[in-house]
Amino acid sequence: MSCDENCSFGLALLLSVIHAVSLSEQVVEQVRTAIIEGHLKPGDRITEAMLTEMLGISRTPIREALILLVREGLIVTAPNRATFVRAFTSADVMEIFTFRTALENFAGELLMGIPVTSGDVQHLRESITAQQAALESSDLKRVRSTDMAFHEYLVMRSGHAILLRNWREIVAQIAAVLYLRAEAIRDYDETQSIRDHSAIVDAYEARDIERLRTLNQQINQRVAAECIRAVQISSPPDVPSRGKRGD
Repeated sequence: MSCDENCSFGLALLLSVIHAVSLSEQVVEQVRTAIIEGHLKPGDRITEAMLTEMLGISRTPIREALILLVREGLIVTAPNRATFVRAFTSADVMEIFTFRTALENFAGELLMGIPVTSGDVQHLRESITAQQAALESSDLKRVRSTDMAFHEYLVMRSGHAILLRNWREIVAQIAAVLYLRAEAIRDYDETQSIRDHSAIVDAYEARDIERLRTLNQQINQRVAAECIRAVQISSPPDVPSRGKRGD
C-alpha cells in the first residue's frame, strides 16, 4: 500500500461525516448548555462582543443565536437592550409546569390510542434502569438528561408534530429550573423522579388514562412547588424576567 493510500486509510478512521449545522445553531447549543448546567446564572449579562471573542466568530450568527435563545425563554432583553440570562419568577414556573401537564396529558391520550406497545414499555423501563445507574454513579448530568429523554420519548411517540414542537420549546426552560432546584435544595431526593417514572409506565402499561392524568397533575404540581422554592432562594434582585423584557 502506498503512502497516499496509508494516509487516506488513516484519515478514514479519524474523520466522520460532517453534518450541516449553522454557526448560530452551534452558538445556541453552547449557550443553552451553559445556562442549563449553571455556568451562566440568572442575571448574568451576555453581550455579542463577549460571545464573539470567546467563540471566535462574527457577530451575525451571535445575533441570530440570541434571538433564538430569547424565543426559547432562556435569555431576556431589557428595555436598555442589554441581554441577561433569564431570572425565572414563581409565575413563570407555574406557567411552565401547567403547560407541561397539558402537553403530557395530550401525549398520553394520543399514545394510548395508537396504542402503547410492549416495546414502548420495555424502552421506558430501560430508561428508568439507566437513570438509576446514573444516580448510583453520582452522574447527575446523565440523571437529568435521561429524565428529560424519558418524557420526550412519550411526546415523540404520540406522532403529533405540533405537540412535539411545543414540547421542545419549553424543555430548555424545564431543564433550567430543574438545575436551579438541584442547586438550591441540596438535600433533594433524586430517586423521586425514578418512582414517578415507574408509576407513569405502570399507567401506560395498564392503558389507564385517568391514572396517567392524575399522576401528571400531581407530579408537575409537586415539582413546580419545589422549583418555585428554588427560584425564590436563588434569583438575584432587579434582574428582568421574561415578562419584563423590552420590545
